[in-house]
Amino acid sequence: MGTKEVVEQYFAAMNEGRAADMEKLKAPHSAYWMSGEGSWPFGGDVSGEKFAQLWALVQHRFVEGPALVVQAIIAEGQRAAVHIQVRALRQDGRVYDNQVVMLLTVVDGLITEQREFLDTIHVNELFCGPLDEQ
Repeated sequence: MGTKEVVEQYFAAMNEGRAADMEKLKAPHSAYWMSGEGSWPFGGDVSGEKFAQLWALVQHRFVEGPALVVQAIIAEGQRAAVHIQVRALRQDGRVYDNQVVMLLTVVDGLITEQREFLDTIHVNELFCGPLDEQ
């Protein structure tokens, strides 16, 4: 399976909430990095434990989960650039709407590295800030 197909399957699984299928497409010691190191709790290198904390937070605050729309995938060799729009309704009614660019590396059909670039102010406010009273 080529790089573009792996990336398409990965984001389809993410969008459908199929975490086990996502894991099958990642190398055992894959690296994950998010922009905003030092400016929000999840910026920088993201360990498996930190990633699990982030997804638990998403599941708690965004009951219906995020909706991802892949706008574009550009793949060449082992590298892919993906433009994604992510929308989610927070439990207090606030809307998360972020444009995300991810750079992925795929080796032997498995994702070995992910680098995520997003609006860190917006994500920190809605993921880590206080919930509005209802």
